[in-house]
Amino acid sequence: RKMEMTTPPTSKCIMYWKRKVKSEYMRLRQLKRFQANMGAKALFVANFAKVHEKTQILNEDWKKLRVQPVQLMKPVSGHPFLKQCTVESIFPGFPSQTLYMRTLNTVALVPIMYSWSPLQQNFMVEDETVLCNIPYMGDEVKEEDETFIEELINNYDGKVHGEE
Repeated sequence: RKMEMTTPPTSKCIMYWKRKVKSEYMRLRQLKRFQANMGAKALFVANFAKVHEKTQILNEDWKKLRVQPVQLMKPVSGHPFLKQCTVESIFPGFPSQTLYMRTLNTVALVPIMYSWSPLQQNFMVEDETVLCNIPYMGDEVKEEDETFIEELINNYDGKVHGEE
């Protein structure tokens, strides 16, 4: 028996199939992205309809109580981040007002890292290396208790504002 030798595929054939596989892969990825976008759009429309329905129910109840109704925001075509709002007053003589609103993304809160607590003793500020002023406490206090000012100057290593 004689085995037939298969001829190796040509480089043109390999390149053809590589291009074919790559284009099919890209088409499938694009189809998946398109389906995900359509799903998100469908959910947005469904949620918007629910919000519209609930708002209508609230507005009907509020009209009976003579409360200003909630105005719905309509998306502006061509500007997905701008919404057109119309404010209509239930009182006669007030014209309708129309404006465009831009929705802002939520911002993460600043973490609470510090809290206030009562101190049991006084602390000297570390970055204050020069004593700016010596408080005047009256002649009679100075004569009775000179240790306060001496301790104050000693805490600042004798550096008083104005002395080099």
